[in-house]
Amino acid sequence: MSTSRPITNEEHEMIMRTMSENHIGIRANPDVIHILTIECSTGLRLSDILAMKLSDFYLTDNGYRLKIREQKTKKERNVPIPLELHHYISEYAISKSRKRDEKIFQLTPRAVTKYIKKVTDYLGLENVSSHSWRKLYALTVYEKTGNDIVSVQQALLHSSIAVTQRYLNRRSEKLEQVLQSHCNIVDV
Repeated sequence: MSTSRPITNEEHEMIMRTMSENHIGIRANPDVIHILTIECSTGLRLSDILAMKLSDFYLTDNGYRLKIREQKTKKERNVPIPLELHHYISEYAISKSRKRDEKIFQLTPRAVTKYIKKVTDYLGLENVSSHSWRKLYALTVYEKTGNDIVSVQQALLHSSIAVTQRYLNRRSEKLEQVLQSHCNIVDV
């Protein structure tokens, strides 16, 4: 099985447009669009998004936060949620008549995965899975923080920098510069 890769912003837009329209063999799916929008806006894993409830959100002096227990790691996490994203999620939940303690999304991970595969195959994109949106988030945070890999590690709750480097498919910029400039030739 191949590893998922981060998608580009252009691929993200193309995939979302395709998911928003009916195509031969593919129906529009606003549920998956909402899920992937949340994933690339928060870095949450698909399993955590599918477990979200409106009651998991709370307001602080600094804005909205989402309190979750990660499905994969069982770590408790309080994720900052931009106001615009909170409204986006709330409006979706209201449109689906979800109660506060009911899961916002009524899809299985398998259904989401199969739909993404169908759309990306249609578009001729390889090695794309729901995790590609988490990796897009990671790359965005990496770029917006001036290549601060520690910030990305903290945002994703990775156990080590090495995990985050593999995730980003990046070696440290400093190491790269050293390796590019290091030469130890003895002139004899």
